[in-house]
Amino acid sequence: MLLQFSVSNFRSIKDEVTLSMVANEEDDAHTDWLCQVGSEKLISAAAIYGANAAGKSNILKAMTVAIRLVRYSNLRGINDFFPEIIPFLFDEETRMNPTGFDFIFIYNRKKYQYGFSLDKHVILEEYLYLYEGSDFFKIFERVNTDHYSFPKENEKRFNEYAEKNTSNKLFLATATAWNCAETRDAYLWFAGAIDVYDFNGISSEGLDIIEEEDEALKAFLIETLRESDFNIADYSFEAIPMTLDDFKKSGVPDLIAELIRGGSSEGEGKRYKITTSHTIKIRDGNKRFDLPLHEESSGTQQMFFFAALIKRAMESEKTIVIDELSSGLHPLLLQAIIKMFYDKKLNTTNAQLIFSTHDISLLNLDLFRRDQIYFVEKNHSTGISDLYSLDEFFPEKEENARESYLQGRYGAIPVISLEDAIW
Repeated sequence: MLLQFSVSNFRSIKDEVTLSMVANEEDDAHTDWLCQVGSEKLISAAAIYGANAAGKSNILKAMTVAIRLVRYSNLRGINDFFPEIIPFLFDEETRMNPTGFDFIFIYNRKKYQYGFSLDKHVILEEYLYLYEGSDFFKIFERVNTDHYSFPKENEKRFNEYAEKNTSNKLFLATATAWNCAETRDAYLWFAGAIDVYDFNGISSEGLDIIEEEDEALKAFLIETLRESDFNIADYSFEAIPMTLDDFKKSGVPDLIAELIRGGSSEGEGKRYKITTSHTIKIRDGNKRFDLPLHEESSGTQQMFFFAALIKRAMESEKTIVIDELSSGLHPLLLQAIIKMFYDKKLNTTNAQLIFSTHDISLLNLDLFRRDQIYFVEKNHSTGISDLYSLDEFFPEKEENARESYLQGRYGAIPVISLEDAIW
């Protein structure tokens, strides 16, 4: 589970900003929604609001970049650099300064803090700490690219790992690749316990999950779609091997192009045929009608794949982060999705959902605690994005958060002037 993510000097983010999933203990609202993990009380969902171009997506991009840098570090060539690292460019000093990432998380019942800083060419700093109660212990520290510090009892063994590392690779990944037990769990959290998606990418991940043909998953999908009022009684799934020539001959429509996977260099891949079944009342009784999934509404398609994502997350204690979750889904469906993460009978592993949205219909204190709502606001005179929580404004329980937001009380809204518009 994610406890906290911080980033500095990345795109429109100049100074360090922090997204915390730790519950405010002074807030007694909706305490039954909280996850208790050891001594930590955590929120299971967080929403990020902000105007267009305010920097919401940059928060999630930063998380994406950091996760991928860890996950794929061992694939880097010795001369590879980091084109994805873009510092804050509206300041001469920050242009030359490193970008920093920091995560605090729990995996396999252990609490870790891991972070690193880098420029476009090398890793400059890196560290991993293990918490035991209020105390924390150093697993490793790295400064000035190739200067390492280890606990005395691990020094000889860890120095051997360091000798195998390079200036553009993360020690966390290198040590784990050499079977270092002390770094393994921390690396595995990045490898599989947190994922970031834009909303259009949900279908790809969901498709991979559905292809496994899990009967429990199928039952969950059908039940979720039924509860979502989509009138889908069943579905069928078929993966059809195809060559590149087959694709060309088939004239596959653009609408279902994202459901097609390319494979080998020979152009082999698959076409996925998904058919939904509807039971429709007619004059003589009920009749079953089948529809290709790509002929269903965009909301139905997105909910179909998102339900698979939810099921997988709740099976594996996963944190899923989604940019623009509200795209293509009715607000009531969004509310239902959020409440799934609150449901202790359904979310037995303390899975988490973090998302950005423009949907202000969700902005109410019956659906969220104050510490679950975040805002991103950009200072247009400086170009700097700031991230802050509704918790900082101490709204009353009976306050209409949506109206207060629209009135500008919390900031993070577009400033619109039509006085000089030419019609």
